[in-house]
Amino acid sequence: MVDLDLDDVKLDIHHIFPKKWCEDSDIPPRVFNAIINKTAISYKANRKIGGSAPSKYLVQLQTEPQVKLTNAEMDEILKTHVIDPALLRADSFQAFYAARKTSLLAIVEKSMGKAAVVAASVAEDELDDEEEEQSA
Repeated sequence: MVDLDLDDVKLDIHHIFPKKWCEDSDIPPRVFNAIINKTAISYKANRKIGGSAPSKYLVQLQTEPQVKLTNAEMDEILKTHVIDPALLRADSFQAFYAARKTSLLAIVEKSMGKAAVVAASVAEDELDDEEEEQSA
């Protein structure tokens, strides 16, 4: 049994698309800091990710001597975090964000047994972001 309190396996919540990568890609903090872009990951893995694009850090993680995972094996792990591996490997933040938001919302709705109500301010922020992208 693995001791999850050891420093190299201690879990925390971290960005899936790293903060630095998001800042360099002009993604607003209110978007990249949302729970949609976060998941549980070990401290050690997070340090290896740094500010790299997912397409780069996945390869780095998979080739670690203690990890040694194929793409298919890593993809199965990513799916357990409700992450579309193809979108992550393509560094496609907007598509990743939209897909994961939809999937997480579906889980919440299923758990509640009813449809969720999306706050108007959140929907308006996303519309503002879409309008900014289209006018750029």
